[in-house]
Amino acid sequence: MLKLLFWLIVALVIGLFFAIRQANRLRAEQQDDSPQTRSLESVRCAHCGVFVPEDKAVRRDGQDFCSWEHAEAWHREQG
Repeated sequence: MLKLLFWLIVALVIGLFFAIRQANRLRAEQQDDSPQTRSLESVRCAHCGVFVPEDKAVRRDGQDFCSWEHAEAWHREQG
């Protein structure tokens, strides 16, 4: 009886190992199939020259800036 219980526990542990392994494999495949985030273009700040993602840039007077402060400073310098 003790041997049977031992082998039952061994089989259960092995089954659990393979189930977890399969679940991890499926999760990894699902992540690979997920739509990729599109890369954003970078634009250069007209005031300091730093590059920022296009969706984070501040646009004023046809120029791109890294912040509102630099947009204001550039506008003051332009007169």
